Amino acid sequence: MSKREPGHKEHKYLYRQMLDEGIIRKAFRKLRKGKGKRPEIQAIEADFENEVQAMREMILNTRPPEVPVPNPEKAYKPHERHPKRIFERGKWRNICKPEIHEQWLHHIIVLVLEPIVTATAYRFSCGSMPKKGAHFGKKQIEKWIRQDPKGVRNFAKTDIRHFYDQIRLKVLMRELAIRIKDAWFLFIIWLCLKDFKRGLPLGFYLSQWLANYLLEPLDRLLTRTLGIKKTVRYMDDITMFHPNKKTLHRAILEATKMLGQRFRLRLKQNYQVCKFWFKGKKKTVGRPVDFMGFLFFRDRTTIRKRTMLRATNLAGRLGRMAEAGKKFFKRHVSAMLSYMGWFTCTDTYKCYEERIKPFVEVRKLKRIISKIQRRQNHHDQLDQRILCQQAG
Repeated sequence: MSKREPGHKEHKYLYRQMLDEGIIRKAFRKLRKGKGKRPEIQAIEADFENEVQAMREMILNTRPPEVPVPNPEKAYKPHERHPKRIFERGKWRNICKPEIHEQWLHHIIVLVLEPIVTATAYRFSCGSMPKKGAHFGKKQIEKWIRQDPKGVRNFAKTDIRHFYDQIRLKVLMRELAIRIKDAWFLFIIWLCLKDFKRGLPLGFYLSQWLANYLLEPLDRLLTRTLGIKKTVRYMDDITMFHPNKKTLHRAILEATKMLGQRFRLRLKQNYQVCKFWFKGKKKTVGRPVDFMGFLFFRDRTTIRKRTMLRATNLAGRLGRMAEAGKKFFKRHVSAMLSYMGWFTCTDTYKCYEERIKPFVEVRKLKRIISKIQRRQNHHDQLDQRILCQQAG
């Protein structure tokens, strides 16, 4: 049985917070971002006040079986699951899309759970955390390389094998119960996930927060117990820097033991412990760090070859469409602007000059997206005005 970590307080009365109408409304506002045109969102907005009360009634009547409730028929019941299998970035993934009211409930749970997770999360735990994306981790790694060259002499890179698919619900609930002393709140989380005895479902907003919570003990093992301060974790991908290779090998061994004994998870066997890239007078030794889509060298940061090829191919395609006088698709414009984010924050200007700039006018693409966004904002303001009138 895992014990509560020293310095971590216990949390109670979370179920009561879920019943707060302010939380319920805020959760819906977060849910509807970018989804205002969906019929299910519009249906909720058309009768918003009654929907808020119905959501509160559903939560109020969702309690463990031994606890009496006023209207058991109004309790939350998980919908039938129909996972969709997609191929993404070289992997097959099962995506499970919850029903809209389930999504709303997940956002309510996360609003209550978020302060608990963020309060104790490792500082350089990136991915699925507010303001802690790949660029946050990139800046920190570059800072370590620049300020302490000897401290990054070696690096270790590993990740957890089938992380989301191998998380066991029983283990997850046990870990949550260490710090959350609210049986009714834990019961609702269990009810949302009970159809997945093994594996957190991809597509659930709740999953990424629970996954980050689950890996907090691993962060403490690496950074506090083993003293590897230069560690960045991007969900289940981990990169560590240290002057001593033996220390990194020991960290891999200890992490493997802890994950197996406590969470019944495994690290992949293809982990790397290498000398970090260094350019000497005669030759270069070591290798760059390939992490979060970036390639880190001591004197520069570039992007993966695969990402670069996708960006340059799309630029060529948009150039050919412009020459033929065809209009651009919104998804292509958005994707191209997204790729430009990789070029602006890395040392790849020469590639941009030769393979992007001759084919694509970035300002024109920004104007297209800006025009679409203004139109969308106008519709959202009208929808909000209608909601306010109905509430009044």
